[in-house]
Amino acid sequence: MSYISNAALGSMRLVSPIGEIQRSSVALAGRLHSLQGKSIGFIDNFKPGAAQFLHLIEEMMLEKFPGIKTHTVHKNFTSNVLIADELDGRVDAVVNAWGD
Repeated sequence: MSYISNAALGSMRLVSPIGEIQRSSVALAGRLHSLQGKSIGFIDNFKPGAAQFLHLIEEMMLEKFPGIKTHTVHKNFTSNVLIADELDGRVDAVVNAWGD
């Protein structure tokens, strides 16, 4: 924030629209050593082809890792709802469909 002062005009306070962001480092989740016996979550974002894509990936994973369990959640059209929270505590890894 800065101030500009001029005897004829008075003073004016300038505020940046960019703002300041508090940043903190967060470590990435560790890679699973194996998928055997793990639970995998799938997030379908309702984009065209997302459900079919995730279903294909799920089938491939179930074939390659027969002991896994899967859970699929479907994003609704409310952007402020955190759909990943539905998988919290239920899965060991997530496959998320992104894109248009």
